[in-house]
Order: sequence, then structure tokens, then C-alpha cells
Amino acid sequence: MNNPDTAVQPAYPFSRSKIWHDSLTLQKQTASLMERELRSTIAFPRTVPRQLREKIAEVIAFEIFSGQPYEIKDPERFIAVVGAFYPIFLTLKNSRPWPKLQKIAKKSRGAGIAGLKILLPLIYEVMERFSEPSTSASKAEYLKELDSGIDAILKQFESILQDTLHLWRKNSSEEFSGRIFQGTWESEEPALVEAVFDFMRKEGYQAFMERAMEEMYRRMQEFISEMEENMDLFDTLALLFPERNWSYSVKELKKEPFYLQLKMLKSYSIFFEKSHDLRRIVDFIGRREFDPPSDRIRLSPFGKNRIQTVRFSDSINNLLPMEAAKLLNPSLKKKFYADMLEGKLLSYQLLGKHYTGPPRIKPKGPMIVLVDTSGSMHGAPQTLAKSAVLAMAKRMLSQQRDMKVILFASTSQHLEIELSSRKKMSEKFLNFLLYTFGGGTDFNTALVSGLKSLKEKDFQGADLLFITDGKSEVSDELVLARWEEAKKKYNAKVYSLIVGGNSAGGISKISDYTYFVEMEMDSEGTGGTVKLMELDKKV
Repeated sequence: MNNPDTAVQPAYPFSRSKIWHDSLTLQKQTASLMERELRSTIAFPRTVPRQLREKIAEVIAFEIFSGQPYEIKDPERFIAVVGAFYPIFLTLKNSRPWPKLQKIAKKSRGAGIAGLKILLPLIYEVMERFSEPSTSASKAEYLKELDSGIDAILKQFESILQDTLHLWRKNSSEEFSGRIFQGTWESEEPALVEAVFDFMRKEGYQAFMERAMEEMYRRMQEFISEMEENMDLFDTLALLFPERNWSYSVKELKKEPFYLQLKMLKSYSIFFEKSHDLRRIVDFIGRREFDPPSDRIRLSPFGKNRIQTVRFSDSINNLLPMEAAKLLNPSLKKKFYADMLEGKLLSYQLLGKHYTGPPRIKPKGPMIVLVDTSGSMHGAPQTLAKSAVLAMAKRMLSQQRDMKVILFASTSQHLEIELSSRKKMSEKFLNFLLYTFGGGTDFNTALVSGLKSLKEKDFQGADLLFITDGKSEVSDELVLARWEEAKKKYNAKVYSLIVGGNSAGGISKISDYTYFVEMEMDSEGTGGTVKLMELDKKV
């Protein structure tokens, strides 16, 4: 940030270097946010000078994303830089929508950025509108029904806004900020500071600010309501279409045919969240692996299990008794200190097992999901399959891991959907959610497709998940043998999710974990949950 001095960091029970490091990290994150996600929003031509727009965006972004308040240690210096933005900022911080916006940004970075893209233009518009003469008709909608005595406050607000914009137009951001914080103010700046304080001391000032920002509050509340209802939906879209600049407006998305896809997306997400057993299965399949605890314990000179030898050192912790005895003799005492300075004290050297920290997380690799889309999967099994695949896709994309979905039925019905760093077939993935299952089942073709994908460069070492009702048989023993070889070669695990059946159709021969689940429909017959009936684990 341009002025770290204006933000008070929280009191950490650590050293100053920790506070400095955290402050620097926040500055870098804010700078990156402004340069990438908010660049077009800030750069849009306005009456408010570009440098002031950047400073306002910097303060608001810090307040929204840092998880701590942007405290102002020296209000006079802060006002000397941002002028009339100071009362706007304080009013915003005390508004009802503000903590809700911070909460949304904490849950979803994408939603927080979208909120900033809506909020920042509204702030700029308020500053532009009220910097115009009081006769302007554009302020009429903001000021109706106010007390007659508000005219003086309005004119004073206009005056400090005009002075603020004038000051920023006259000075570049770098020269202006540098001069302010080195203490070399020009005559205009102290006058602006006093004018802002005088404005904030006026009776009715707070009521005026609330009324002037009423439209801003309304737009913020609309956005917050949409996010609270649809945040999971928008997060999924951001994962599927990372290069697309979503406006986070539900109204823009309720158009055919996209609306049908989003409706299904939301429906399957809700179904998955309601199904506790299905969540447990997907959580296990998508787990991350850890180094065994034994790998984190090794022989180390810091261990104190046994004495290795005697050595010279300057350490007094492991002194031999004969060395400590020198301290009792006035003559040898000087010898003791001389040996300590030269590192010649006789000491025990300890060696033993030493715990070197918590287990390291080893991120898992890609995932290949094979989905049975035959006619026997129509209905409840289809809902379960799509819900599981959607949940797995969200997990893989959020962890930046590649995923391939292979839809299989008969020998002629075969479709691959790739969601990887090199290829994102996101539109086809959304269409899959609308796809109606039908046709026969051929496990042999599915196994060959999975084996072929496992040998691809991007999917070597991938784990595989079969989702089927098991109503077919693996007749090609050679394919099964090749699968066993590939599993060993690529260190792959195979999971099978058998929906509504009691047989895996031969897939269990290559599966490390086979889950047998059933759908429990709700009383209305329009939805339900998944129940795990049996788990077959290959030891």
C-alpha cells in the first residue's frame, strides 16, 4: 500500500518482524488485486482523478479482504490525502451492509471481488454527483424529504469534494502522497483538513450522509441477498469458466438456455449437500495424503535420547561436571570463561530421535471419472451420479487438479469431457447435467477408455472412479489383466460407486474400494438422499 502508516496492524504476541511481514503480505495482496481484478473498474474514465480512484480502491479492498480494520492512526494526514472520502469511508464502515459484505468476501474471494466491482463505481458516482453545483437535478432523488436546514451541509459537502478533486488534479499521486507524509504540506491541504472536520461537526451531518448514500446501500443489499442465496452457484461458475468476468448478477444469468443449466447445477449441489453418506464417500475419494508420522522422526543432534560422545563446545547446557567444578575455584573460574569464549568446554554430545514437525501434505494427482449413462441409470441413479460428478469437479478445480469425465453406455455411446489446465470443456460439462441417460451398457469399452486415459501425460497416476448400477459384466479378462498392470505401474487407485445394485459386474476385481449405495426418496418423491449399504475394501 502507498501508506502503511495509516493502517494499524493488530497486536500479535510475536516479534515486530512478524507484524512487518504480515503487513507486507497484505500490501502485496492488495496491489495484486488492484492490478488484476479491479484494473478495468478503476481505469474507467471519470471526473474523479485516476490516482484518487486508486487510493480509494486500495483502502476499500484492504478493509474488505484483510480480515482486519483499516485503522487510521493520523486522521489529519489521511484527510490531507483523500479529503471528502474520509466521511464517506466512516459512514460505509458503520453501515448495516458492510459486515455482511466482509463476511461474503471471507467465504468467497470471487464474490468479494464482484462486490468491489459494484461498490467502487457507486462511491465514485456519489463523489462526482455531489461535486457538482447544488442546483443540479441529479441530486434531487437523494435529498428529497430532508430537513430544510440541510442546505448548508449540502453546500459544505460540495465544497470539500470540489477541493479534494482540485487537489488531486493538480498533483500527481506520487508527488502528492510523498509530500504529505514527509510533512511538507501546502497551504491548501491544512485548509481542506479543517473543512472536513468542520463538516463532520455539523448537526445533521450523519443524517445527510446516510441519505446521500441510500442508493449505494440499496445496491449493496441487493448484491448481498443474491450472494447469500447463490454463492455456491457463482463459485462453481468461476471454477468452470475461470477466464470469464462474471458480473455476479442473477438477473443476467436467468436467460435460456444457460438458465436451465444453472437450475440443474443448483439442484444437484443441494442434493449432494443433503446426502451425508455421499459426502463422506466423495470426501474420502478426494482426500489428500500425508507422510506417515515415522517419516517425520529422524536421528538428530537436537535429540536427547542418548549420549553419543564428549566434545568441545561453548554450551553450558551439557557440561561435564569437572568443567562446572572450575567455577568454584577463583583461579580456574577465569580459565572456565576463557574456554567458553573459545568453545573449548568439555560437553556431552547428545543424539537421538527428533520429531521434525507435522506431517507434510502431499497433494493428490488428477482424477478420471467413468459414468454409466445407460437406460437402467435413468431416474434416481442419474441424479446421484450427476451430483457426485459435480461435487468431484468442484473439488478438483478448486485444488487445481485435472479431471476427465468419461460417459459410457453401449459400444457406440461414448463421450469424454476434460477439465484440465490445457483444456476446459466447461460448456459440455454443463450440458452433461442436462443429459438424459439411455441405451445399453458395455463395461469392456469403458475399461478400455479408462486405461487409455490413464496412459495420457496429464492423467498418469490418476485415481479412477466408476459410477454405475453394475447391470453389465466384464467379459474381457485381458482388459482386467492390463488394468492390474497399469495400477501398479502408475500407482493408481480405483473406486467404484454401485448405485441401487448388489453386484459390481466384475469391476470389483480391479477396485480398491467398492461402495454399494441406495437412494432414499423423500415423501414428495421429487428428491432424496443417498445411503451407504456396504463397503467392500480390497486389502
